[in-house]
Amino acid sequence: MANPADDYKIWLVINPAQWLVPIWIAVLAVAVVIHVAVIGSGKYNFLAAPAKVAAAK
Repeated sequence: MANPADDYKIWLVINPAQWLVPIWIAVLAVAVVIHVAVIGSGKYNFLAAPAKVAAAK
């Protein structure tokens, strides 16, 4: 097992100042893709629900 006292060394390889923004962009992109997929499905599309309810009456 690694020595916990050496855990700081990961920050010598990975610079948070350079990687934080790309990580946020990647997370945002995944969130947008998931939301588009969910809203695009018929079962969970809450945007089109009122039209379906009005059409059913």
